[in-house]
Amino acid sequence: MSDLTAEKKTNEIKSGSPAKETRRSTVQKTLIMRTLREMNCHASAGMVYEEIHKNYPDISRATVFRVLANAAEDGDLLRLKLAEADDRFDITKHPHCHITCRRCGYVCDIETPDDLPRRLVGLVDDAGGFKAEKYHLELMGVCPDCAAKEAASDEQSAETGD
Repeated sequence: MSDLTAEKKTNEIKSGSPAKETRRSTVQKTLIMRTLREMNCHASAGMVYEEIHKNYPDISRATVFRVLANAAEDGDLLRLKLAEADDRFDITKHPHCHITCRRCGYVCDIETPDDLPRRLVGLVDDAGGFKAEKYHLELMGVCPDCAAKEAASDEQSAETGD
């Protein structure tokens, strides 16, 4: 048995799970992750692709999707499965919730008390005997920009009698 194989087996025994293969760091991966951080908007893979494609037209959509999916699988970012939207990717990894604008799809982080996950799991356990394994709380609403547009539209309608 090679030293590398022996080390991998030792790590599996210590952690109780198979050792995670280290993924290669590539120029594309660096570019994709940097772009996601700079966009700072819970972007979808398609949104990241469109942003990168402006300056790097040779990058493929499949590469962007694969890199983001792998990064989420490896725990480097969160993959959000939101209602009525493509999956989004979040660089904020600590426990928190989200609110999504029902009009434009903008997603915003909501910082939550540290004990919220424990309290939610307790409620679920008490209510139906489920054993909660993970949670994702998404609130829906209207962002400030869309609310202002709605108010302006309502005001204009009132003035014209529509």
